Amino acid sequence: MAKTLVAALALAALPSALAFRNTSPLFLFSTAKLNLPSEDASVAQSSQLTTDIFDALKGCPTRSYIIVQQEGVAAADYTDGLSSPRLSHYMSGKDDAIRTSFAVPDVVGRVDQSMILDHLTANCGGRASIVKFAAVPSSKAERQHSLQKADEHMAALIATEAKSENYTLIYVTTPLDERASKALEEEHPPYEMENTYGNYDQMELKRDLASHVRRANSTNSAGLFERYQYFTPGLFMAFTAIVPLFLILLVGIRALTSLEVSYFAFSKEMGPNAQKKQ
Repeated sequence: MAKTLVAALALAALPSALAFRNTSPLFLFSTAKLNLPSEDASVAQSSQLTTDIFDALKGCPTRSYIIVQQEGVAAADYTDGLSSPRLSHYMSGKDDAIRTSFAVPDVVGRVDQSMILDHLTANCGGRASIVKFAAVPSSKAERQHSLQKADEHMAALIATEAKSENYTLIYVTTPLDERASKALEEEHPPYEMENTYGNYDQMELKRDLASHVRRANSTNSAGLFERYQYFTPGLFMAFTAIVPLFLILLVGIRALTSLEVSYFAFSKEMGPNAQKKQ
């Protein structure tokens, strides 16, 4: 996984990176091929991250395990690579022995390094060690110097305890305190967008209501037949249906009136034939 530490923490270099309060980065590199996401996550929960580390180290893939805890840092401390050149070297893939490298710029919550140590001790024997570095100072120069010393100590641990072969290193950090966070924000002020339109004053857009007034005035001055519609489509359909019905009624009345029946048809028969019927 060839990449630079600056690329791994690209989001931390953005102005919005400082918007993530109470977060800090985590790094992991190993000489074994671990089952970790191929793409680094930008933000992750500490509990989920701990579970992913346990799953990746299942079966004890390496001989030695080193846990480094750095107090009071942020992702912006590692973006340029000057504060931790050796860590950047291992994470960049320049070391041929490193087969897995994984970084999370903003970890929400604290990763419990003691829990990781107990897990490795119980499952992988006594091949795990831990080292803790104190919180770095607030000023930029002192922070860089302190992180460089911690970086040298980390490289010495890899050379002595892991003998630079067959090892996994988990670099856990804790967030900045309030004072250091304010100092870091002063060193990385928020980005202000340039005004591409020069010094033109902003004008508030308003709706033109004069057209509505003119339309209302023109409606009031219109004639009766211009303002209202009398011959509507519904009325036209009604007339269309009435015409054939009226024609049917007219034909029926004419048929009834054209009947010709003699008055004798309605008289009572009184002749001999009537007596025979009775």
